[in-house]
Amino acid sequence: MNRALVALTSKLSFGESHLSQKKDSSHSLVETLARAYEKARNALEYRADNLVRRAAVERILKRRIVINPEPISLAENLLTELRWARYLTIEESKSKKIDELTSIIQKYVDLLGGPVPQEWVIKVASAEIEEFFDLNTDYKQFTFFAFQMIRQKIKLEDENLELLIYFSVDKIYAASDDEQILYHILTLGGENISKEKLAEAWHLFNLAKKHKDISKIIKYVRRQMPPLILLRDMYFYAPSDFRSITLDEEKFMKMAADTLEIQLNQMSGKVATAGTRSVIYVFLTKMVLAFGLEVPFEIFFYGSISRLPLILNLLFPPILMWLITMQIKLPKISEREALLGRTWNILQNFDELGMEADILIEIDKEKSNSFGYGIFSVLYAIFFVGIFGIIYFVLNQIGFTFFSKIVFVFFLTVIAFFAYRIVQVAKVYSWKGIEQERSGLTDIISLPILSIGSRLSKGLSKLNFLAFAFDFILEAPFKIILGFVDDWVQFLSVKKEEEILE
Repeated sequence: MNRALVALTSKLSFGESHLSQKKDSSHSLVETLARAYEKARNALEYRADNLVRRAAVERILKRRIVINPEPISLAENLLTELRWARYLTIEESKSKKIDELTSIIQKYVDLLGGPVPQEWVIKVASAEIEEFFDLNTDYKQFTFFAFQMIRQKIKLEDENLELLIYFSVDKIYAASDDEQILYHILTLGGENISKEKLAEAWHLFNLAKKHKDISKIIKYVRRQMPPLILLRDMYFYAPSDFRSITLDEEKFMKMAADTLEIQLNQMSGKVATAGTRSVIYVFLTKMVLAFGLEVPFEIFFYGSISRLPLILNLLFPPILMWLITMQIKLPKISEREALLGRTWNILQNFDELGMEADILIEIDKEKSNSFGYGIFSVLYAIFFVGIFGIIYFVLNQIGFTFFSKIVFVFFLTVIAFFAYRIVQVAKVYSWKGIEQERSGLTDIISLPILSIGSRLSKGLSKLNFLAFAFDFILEAPFKIILGFVDDWVQFLSVKKEEEILE
């Protein structure tokens, strides 16, 4: 057993420290209403399941800190609202000591007013609170194991290389969002947090996120993840057996095959859910606004509505998403066998992984600055313009107006980008070997569309008017009403015990 695996197994609990998470057997009217609200609110943002509760904590803190920044009040109200929305069971909310949660909140209240924007102080607080609620202490141990592996295989010359690898592994393998990554960088400096440490972590986070090589490293890390994801799944499939199977190849391969089969059976459901969320997200946050503008715009400037373009703009996004998700295929038997073999090989030859053929090395700077590179850049720019020129020409032939063309291209790029993200979800168990992955014709054609879709998604997420309306117009009065109803129900319960005599 290699040193990295020994270190990993020495820190795992093997299921012994995990508390059982029991669901509440009954739900009150308040909880039903709160849960319904959360489902509607979460539909406005494209967010993975593991990030939903952290985002809810952030929203609650942002709203409550304006009303009353007193830490004890914030902690009590936070637990209450999380229980209402069933992010915590009654038992879980009671098991979390209010003084510990208050201490966490107090720490970040004291950090307000420093060089880090208040919004991000609250975001980091929500990340720590999420980990405080998370009973699974073993997950992060696998992230560190993955970091040790990737560190061997990236040979770039950069003084911040370890930071870039840590950022990439945390983002791809641990599926952390920016808020959690910043918190994890902060914790690398120790448990004691000051304004100076937070400012330094904020600097390092932005340095990594904006680094010229980060996209290249993230892409490389994503290719290396399937066997590491399978290894982590195997542990959580049977924690108590994990140590023994790492010593026996036959047992390891059998459990790996069983675990992979289970995960692949669940994949179709995950893809369908992700596709549905993407369509709802685009429809609720963008389509209502777009058609609210398109119809009046065309009536005002053209005197009538072009029905075919309007129908195409309405039906195209869900149809495109459906067509793309229908093309997603699970790994073939040969690919599954290769994945199982690679997972075992990582455990047996961990210290030699840095000598493999697929290591990421520095790109020759002279090559990057060469005449040929400049020619390819010009050709790509022409290709980029040509793709959208063809789309513009086809839409013009159909009868699209200028504004309806903008709407169509907008949804084409955004949906294509969301579909790409869903395809990446479906590829988490797709292992192609250590050979360099090559792009096909479809990848080349879709690159300009995905590039625009990525930029639009990031930019317009900040202009989510419906989310703003929910958070600052609807949520505050709604939660006040829920609080009143909750107090009323408790009053009736006490009154019932007083009035009804046995």
